[in-house]
Amino acid sequence: MKNAVKRTVSILNSKRFFWAVIVFFIFESAWMALSAVYPQAFDEDFHFGLIKIYSHYWLPFLANQPPHANTFGAVARDPSYLYHYLMSFPYRLIALFVHGQTNQVISLRFINIGLFGSGLVLFRQVLLRARVSSSLTNICLLLFIFIPIVPQLAAHINYDNLLFPLVAWACLLSFRAIDEIRKRHPSVRTLLSLGSVCLLASLVKYAFLPIFLAVVVFLAYTAYRSYRGRLSQLWPHLRQSWEIQSRLVKIVLAAVFIISFGLFAQRDLVNLVQYRSINPNCSSVLSIKACSSYSPWYYAYSNHLLVLNPNNKVGHYNPLFYVFVWLYWMWYRLFFAVNGPASSFTNYPPLPLPSAAAALIAIAGIIAFFKWRQRIFRGNPYMTFFFVVSLFYVVSLLAEGYSQYLYTGQPINMNGRYLLPVLLLVAAIFGRAFSEVLRRSTARKALIAVVAIFLFIEGGGVLTFISRSDADWDWPNSTVVKVNNAARKISNPVLVEGSKNYDTKDWVFN
Repeated sequence: MKNAVKRTVSILNSKRFFWAVIVFFIFESAWMALSAVYPQAFDEDFHFGLIKIYSHYWLPFLANQPPHANTFGAVARDPSYLYHYLMSFPYRLIALFVHGQTNQVISLRFINIGLFGSGLVLFRQVLLRARVSSSLTNICLLLFIFIPIVPQLAAHINYDNLLFPLVAWACLLSFRAIDEIRKRHPSVRTLLSLGSVCLLASLVKYAFLPIFLAVVVFLAYTAYRSYRGRLSQLWPHLRQSWEIQSRLVKIVLAAVFIISFGLFAQRDLVNLVQYRSINPNCSSVLSIKACSSYSPWYYAYSNHLLVLNPNNKVGHYNPLFYVFVWLYWMWYRLFFAVNGPASSFTNYPPLPLPSAAAALIAIAGIIAFFKWRQRIFRGNPYMTFFFVVSLFYVVSLLAEGYSQYLYTGQPINMNGRYLLPVLLLVAAIFGRAFSEVLRRSTARKALIAVVAIFLFIEGGGVLTFISRSDADWDWPNSTVVKVNNAARKISNPVLVEGSKNYDTKDWVFN
């Protein structure tokens, strides 16, 4: 028994195990990239369309709405544009040599897989740097890639795939800044690098701004504690740090930060001054007629008119019940199967074992966190940083979702993929809590880890797509259809599938 436990722990702890996780992630994401018909559900046609628009511009500054761009909203004032601009350059190269939309889309999907995969490598460094054990880090990453939405998102053309590694990079730079400030040796090099990354990440997707705010607040608090409230002592140290940098480093740091801040100011700050919102409503920039071509805006606007109609009684959840509904749908939409507009966004319920395992882990993690929170954070500022970043981000998602709910009367913006930037941070906190609960029993830790992995493997990852989809979800290619049909025939007998149909309005466990 002891030998089996040691062997299991050794495997989970090894770097080979991590690289096996990466290889499997690439395999399952590539399967979806080559299988799933374009466009996939998560706005793939929207992102690909914007990439093609930006491919006609060498600079990202758009003085006016580009021609034929109304279907993408107020493009010239969109604060989440950097991904589309950057991806337009590989698209221009691909378009020179690869003809036909199908092959171009697949090529861009593989670039996105590479972006997301780099995020997994960086997040491993983040967790290890936060003093999470190698075995727990590998387990967190394995379970993460078995969340069905993870390989599906990675196989999309989607700006979340660039945001994911940028969040990890910001965490690593934040750790370095925390250490330097606590030692009273703050580095201008680290702070300017961190500021540049955060500014650029905010331009990839403006939802990063709460994480940016959390980083600033945490570093400010760390500086206040380290200098015992005498922040005036911080500035001489920063000036000294700047003076010891070489001339080349000074030029590069200043140039990168000025460019990052300039790009940020050109969109976000101008939007804030001109429209009093970082992400202005489309109708504040364009006419209602022009915005009506942008389907997400028109859907929200049409529902808002119904809310304003006194003859139409629209009931609202109270904020507490909304939180419950939000949590339910976020969990559901991490594990469900969804197709794109080709089949009117057909979706099917999650497979029972991986989704139930995730729910149990989350509930147990919350309980363990509240019981052992002092030990989790004691002497580990990185875990505190994880908590602050996750709290700021999740609260902002809730607040924005609830404001949209009040505006439209519809529970929109409840997509599980929105949680992916901080999900590994939360997993690290829960894992640390479980370690405290089971700190005296290595055998129990190993057993629970193996059971959790088995439950996630039983239909998680790409297996959810294979099990729940049909030939209509595949590229109209005979080889693709045959391979996926064969995979369905092989996997279905060995998976606990549950019901594929909805017995109730809100699916739980049919």
